Amino acid sequence: MPKSLTPNPALRDVVFKNRWRDAFDGTVPDGWEPTLKVSVVTPAFNSKTLDLTLASLAAQDYPEELLEVVVIDDGSEPPVEIGKYAPKNTRLIRVDEAAGEGWGRSNGLKIGIDATDGDIIYWVDSDMILFSDNVREHAKWAHFIPEAATIGHKGFVEEWDFTPEQVFNEVRSDEIRKHHDLDTLHRHWSLDIYEQTDDLNATGGRNYSTHMGACATVTRAVYEKTLGQRPELKLGDDTEIAYQLWQRGAVFIPVQSAQTYHLGRATVQDKGIEVAHYNDVHFAQRMPIPRYRRAAANRQWEVPFVTAVVRVDAESAEIARRCVDMILNQTETDVHVLVVGPWSSLETGRRRVLAEAALELQLMKEWYRCEGRVTMVDEDPDDVFPSPYRLDVPVNLGLSPSDLHEIMRSVYGEDLGVVNYFPPEGADESMVLSIRSTHAYSRAKRYVSEDVSVIEALDAVWGVEWRSSNDLGLVDLRTAEPVKKITRGDDDLPMRELRIQLENARTRARKNRERAEAAERRAEELGIKRRVRSKLGRMARGVTRS
Repeated sequence: MPKSLTPNPALRDVVFKNRWRDAFDGTVPDGWEPTLKVSVVTPAFNSKTLDLTLASLAAQDYPEELLEVVVIDDGSEPPVEIGKYAPKNTRLIRVDEAAGEGWGRSNGLKIGIDATDGDIIYWVDSDMILFSDNVREHAKWAHFIPEAATIGHKGFVEEWDFTPEQVFNEVRSDEIRKHHDLDTLHRHWSLDIYEQTDDLNATGGRNYSTHMGACATVTRAVYEKTLGQRPELKLGDDTEIAYQLWQRGAVFIPVQSAQTYHLGRATVQDKGIEVAHYNDVHFAQRMPIPRYRRAAANRQWEVPFVTAVVRVDAESAEIARRCVDMILNQTETDVHVLVVGPWSSLETGRRRVLAEAALELQLMKEWYRCEGRVTMVDEDPDDVFPSPYRLDVPVNLGLSPSDLHEIMRSVYGEDLGVVNYFPPEGADESMVLSIRSTHAYSRAKRYVSEDVSVIEALDAVWGVEWRSSNDLGLVDLRTAEPVKKITRGDDDLPMRELRIQLENARTRARKNRERAEAAERRAEELGIKRRVRSKLGRMARGVTRS
């Protein structure tokens, strides 16, 4: 296999974006045996097929001591009972809605996951029959890719007459496969996406919706960085948790060899329009990507597309107001601003309000008191999860109205990890505008150590770029003139002033070209370029893993 282009050997085997095949293609070494514990969590509500699912789990070839199963009875009538054919380490947890324990699939899954301790969490619905090597085929990926989130392959069976004993025996003997050819059953929409994306290798994880809870896994290390299952969601919770997993650095891997029968038709076959109508509203509130879900503009959402961070102190508070106002005045309105400053230390008692040192901070706090898109925080949270992008704006830097739109058209459109923009002409070198994707940062943090810097890790998992800001309208707020207000009675500008503006525009264009060339040279000197990480490209360089 080709090895990473990064020079740091500690980053040799990291997955770049979602190119899992470059790190591990699924071929295990001779004699390999699993060592990670798998926790299967199965929700059940009046299920007529749970016994069949448990029988297939009991017949798995995965080591018995490394497999636990938790069944969540979500208020079934009659209550769920574990039959004869079930894995040795099977537990039943009953959810008491009357006692305030909640209800619904996502609620039950949260309870079940919290009650387990396996290295791998495996969502299995109660209408699945897993073939004998299913758990092993899923679990092997986590042994080689720490961020693995696998998706199994299911065939939809509409008629069956299986018994638990039959399922147990036929799964163990592998005879179960002979009942149906999976290729002849209903074709799930996810298969088309896999074909279009080289089994998700050609994506950065935006196809997270293919990670469906009927038969999907993730490492606990990734799951525990999320908010967990959302009990308030009654449909589509598997898509929402998949979004969270993506933002926490998951690598999505379709495992076609992890095969199952799904007992019953796919929900989208019968109620696709109704389900989509219901889910779209809930998804839009929590998942900024894909962007089409948020058809309404100029409004706030639970999870913002971009979280901007501005640091402020007593000296910069006055100019910070203009900085934040300019962020809020963007044509890209899906943004929330965190203003980091000493807010909790501001005096509230009797004082000489016009003479206090923190006067401008007090005024700034009042300025945004009723602005829902601004939050005052004492400490920089560093991590803006589940918001997918963090924008760091120096307090002295002003953004023109279309700047954020232009930035996101590039960063989001090209699926970039980190982009730093050189300061505008005449500004301090420290005034760097920077944007960072949460999914890249979440994965990179796992690899940061004494030997690996944050920048190195980010570059290895997603790439780091420096770019010229010439195409943006950034201004140094310390020297920029206030915006002139135009009134209805203003006459046309005199010809002399128009000539001056034209000459200034020509001068700016010449300087922009010079700065662009300087930016290119500086990027080369820093040794930070956008990396092209295709397997073909690496092989062409003759770089292979020993």
